[in-house]
Amino acid sequence: MEFRHIHYWQYEPGDDENVILEAALTLCNKGRHSDYLQEIATFIQEHTHAKFVLIGRLSEDMTSVHTAIMLQDGQLLDNFTYALKGTPCQDVLTQRFCFHPYDVAPSFPDDMELRDLNIDSYMGSILLSGDNEPLGLTVLMDTKVIQNAAFAEHLIMVLSPAIEEEIKLLNL
Repeated sequence: MEFRHIHYWQYEPGDDENVILEAALTLCNKGRHSDYLQEIATFIQEHTHAKFVLIGRLSEDMTSVHTAIMLQDGQLLDNFTYALKGTPCQDVLTQRFCFHPYDVAPSFPDDMELRDLNIDSYMGSILLSGDNEPLGLTVLMDTKVIQNAAFAEHLIMVLSPAIEEEIKLLNL
């Protein structure tokens, strides 16, 4: 497994956060089932309090993403496909991690969904194949600033290997 680190801040989890990270590791080792990605997305949403959690797979030509899971306030939304061009998700492909703590929608005027959903804060992390090639994305979005972004990134990094394994198995 590739080692991934927290990108933009010095971060040391507190006691409560360590308990959550241990639970995340337990979740990673849990037996797979049909709702496993939804369980992971729900876990992320519960512990980051992000309004939206998206887990998606990249198209073969890497120009679009098909959602495997999209949660809004704990509710599962219908899956959809969206073009990457002009979105913060496009930046995730080149930077591997992208965080916009506030005012993300004005920074991406072509991304109408950000404006329509009133998204203020965005965090995205790349999912990689076994060959270290882009496979998909895990995204948090909120109408307010994502709280404790360093912990949120750390949590996503801990869960990414399990998400990647599941994304590889999907036929999207």
